[in-house]
Amino acid sequence: MTTLNFAQSHFFTLPNGLKIMHCPIEDASTSYVSMAVKAGHFYDPKSCEGLAHLLEHGLFLGSEQLPQPNSINDLIERHGGAINAWTGTEYANYHFHCHNVALPALLPAFADMLQTPLLNVEALSKEIQSIEAEFQFKRKDDLRRLYQIHKETCNPEHPFSKFSVGNASIFEQMPLSDLQAALKQHHEQYYCASNMALCIFSALPFEPLRELIAHTFGSVPAGKPAPDNWPPLYLDQHKGIQISIVPLQSARRMIVTFPLPALHNDFKVKPLDYISHLLGDEGEGSLLAYLKGRNWVTNLIAGSGIEGDDYKDFNVSFQLTGDGLNHRLEILEALFDYVRLIGESLDEPWRYQEKAKLHSLAYQHEENPKLMPLACDYAQHMFVFTFDEIKMLRSEPDSFDRATLEQALSLFNPDNIRVKTIAQGLPTDRQCKHYDACYGIDPLPDTVKAALYKPQRHSALYLPPPNPYLGTDYQLVAQEADYALPQKIKHQDGLACWFAQDHQFNSPKGDIYFSFDAEAFTQNLEAVAAKRIWLACLNDALQAKYYRAEIAGLHYRLYGHQAGFSLHTRGFTNQQMKLAAQLLSALHTEQPSREQFELRKAMQLQSLQNSLLNKPTNRLFSRMSVLIQRSTQAPIDLIKAVEKCSYEHMLMVSQQALDKYYLESFVHGNWTAAEATAFADDVAHANPNASGSPLSRQVSRLPAGTTLYHKVPSEHEDCAVVLYLQAPSSSLMDTVMCLVLEQILSAPFFNTLRTQKQLGYVVGTGYVPHNQHPGMSFYIQSPNHSPDHILSEITGFLFEQMQEVDFYRAYWETIQHNLLKQLEERDLSLSMKSQRLWISLGTADYEFNRNKQLAECVRGLSFNEIKTYANQIAERTLFGELVLFAAGKFDELDCSKGQRVDDIATFKNLTPCF
Repeated sequence: MTTLNFAQSHFFTLPNGLKIMHCPIEDASTSYVSMAVKAGHFYDPKSCEGLAHLLEHGLFLGSEQLPQPNSINDLIERHGGAINAWTGTEYANYHFHCHNVALPALLPAFADMLQTPLLNVEALSKEIQSIEAEFQFKRKDDLRRLYQIHKETCNPEHPFSKFSVGNASIFEQMPLSDLQAALKQHHEQYYCASNMALCIFSALPFEPLRELIAHTFGSVPAGKPAPDNWPPLYLDQHKGIQISIVPLQSARRMIVTFPLPALHNDFKVKPLDYISHLLGDEGEGSLLAYLKGRNWVTNLIAGSGIEGDDYKDFNVSFQLTGDGLNHRLEILEALFDYVRLIGESLDEPWRYQEKAKLHSLAYQHEENPKLMPLACDYAQHMFVFTFDEIKMLRSEPDSFDRATLEQALSLFNPDNIRVKTIAQGLPTDRQCKHYDACYGIDPLPDTVKAALYKPQRHSALYLPPPNPYLGTDYQLVAQEADYALPQKIKHQDGLACWFAQDHQFNSPKGDIYFSFDAEAFTQNLEAVAAKRIWLACLNDALQAKYYRAEIAGLHYRLYGHQAGFSLHTRGFTNQQMKLAAQLLSALHTEQPSREQFELRKAMQLQSLQNSLLNKPTNRLFSRMSVLIQRSTQAPIDLIKAVEKCSYEHMLMVSQQALDKYYLESFVHGNWTAAEATAFADDVAHANPNASGSPLSRQVSRLPAGTTLYHKVPSEHEDCAVVLYLQAPSSSLMDTVMCLVLEQILSAPFFNTLRTQKQLGYVVGTGYVPHNQHPGMSFYIQSPNHSPDHILSEITGFLFEQMQEVDFYRAYWETIQHNLLKQLEERDLSLSMKSQRLWISLGTADYEFNRNKQLAECVRGLSFNEIKTYANQIAERTLFGELVLFAAGKFDELDCSKGQRVDDIATFKNLTPCF
């Protein structure tokens, strides 16, 4: 398990002003590097909005030491890593990870990329088209449209109001030579040591790393710090307003925004964490529970919102029902009544102290933190906090401070709100720039604000009691050698229970899995629709009852799968078996009400209909799963089945499913065998109807030597094509060959078809297994090219690469090394290991070492074997081929070279199963 030692972090500042942080990672073979640059879109000139974003792209187009576009990407990938970047408001960030041993060689290349970009005119011209494709790709994204409306409804003198992405029409307003000069001037002004902070998470020793950093970055010009004395983000006229927005997707939301100073930077008291903890509570008595009880709201999220060095938006976002849309004032009144309750609770500091304990437990026993985003955060923190403060950012809140909390709560008042309502059919009188979203702005009536200052008191609202799931004993049990790997501890007709003890992570945590294979839920589309609604109703009923467990580090998830449904609990072992038993009991005893059914049915329909508006590439991959996995259904078909589903039918199907099913369970973690065995007995006793047989997860077998075509309707103007190549078997060799060839082709596919030919913004490859059956996919989404052109480019590239695979012989050793590292890498967390072992059980891999077998296969593989295999693919004698496409605004794909089958049922009937 990766452990970050923030308390032992090293900090120093180079003579040129560049700040450095090194955080040691115990027992890690990978290093993580992030450079934050105070050069975000706030610093764009008004004459060229998006310039900072274009410069970020430009830095990947070649530098003095690596002059070819994306050479830095190829170099880092050859050393088992990846590099990426983003441009935010105040900061741009460049980050990569790699094997520890490669860091001394890669850090100078990273510095060269940042400091000596070539910004070649021809390469820039292509990259403008890439940004234009990115812009077009997001034009029908409701979140991006909402963001643009946000920019247009704040202070126009604040740099947040600028258009951050840029597009071709902006960049092409000036000659390329002038644009190049503007980029170089921007780079010279802002990419200097005074505006840069470098964070490295690595197990490499500090002193050699310090010397390397000083040598590599010591020559960066000091420059001048970027200004940050911005005007207010909101003037008075931008507060106390309501904004009506019409989305593209079917949605009903109300977002209440409280504009605040940078209270999120108060790491000692963390007032916003405490307020969001209570406002976002989902237990009985909570704001959400009350509003759900009135059938006005289905979900609530508190605390999110834009933030910067000196500002913070605190959002309370409500997902509304149709009835809730007509009761927004009452919802606002309930919100302000709950804020009043929080203020009054400051006489009871135990809630704050309980939250502090939860915070401490979460960090003390954190599993597998996402290190790359964390390194990016800490690089940026160096602009805001002192080095000593940075060591304390993840520590337990210092102490209860009533004055600080009262000051924060005083800003949660009706004059300091912005209310966005997002729904179809709202009155609007304007369109936002770039995205054409319709919206309207009105002041909140004085009568509304007056009502919110003195909201009606609601007896159903109350703050949470002490958490019954918060334990006091998080001790480790003694290890039992016989249970290092899963052992079957109970087996009878219709039931199998497995147990394995954690001998690796020394964590007081564990996972419990249950899988119910229920034939009644797989009979037809109508049964699947009934299952979806039933599970949604159950999750709704369980939410308030077991929210206390969630925030005490005991998590659960109830979800459907191809053969039925699963329940998964995870977190601290203390009281987890009790929670799992309670949830199992609820599965059999909770009966949804008719009102719950109607609400969840409507939400299922909304979700399915919205999925039809997903980006074309996403829709193609979703449809691929439907076509290849026999027991998976398409949203377009499920919509009709959900519409037909009645309350009585849902109850009948769910009862039939619970009358006969096959149950498999797996307990893994910090438990003894005696505890697991007693729990297995309890599971068997609680499930007398576990008398069925396991259901198969069949996979469609695509024919080799020909191509099947399938069109997916899409309202998006972009065309998209996915070529899926299915391996002839799920053997070790076929799996390894897919892994190897996808690794070989990934970088050149992106560089050739995206960077060089600019075919689209979404371009990539992927290793795609379906129910553990291996395959590869190659995909492009394009606003400028037809499906015929895209498919021709994909197949042309593949044919050429497979025919000339000898070119990669020189890279084979590096590719082999990287692949072996992935396959042999130890589980990064207890939950990851639990999941791997659970998947092994599901595929009857009772040796629990498939990755080890794959690694041995990779180690023994010769390049000549790869060449022979690639030639067979090129000759189209080996792999099944499926082309999925969405035509967008272009002519349809010519499918005369194969067989086009658009109907899903016909497709599944046409193809046999493995």
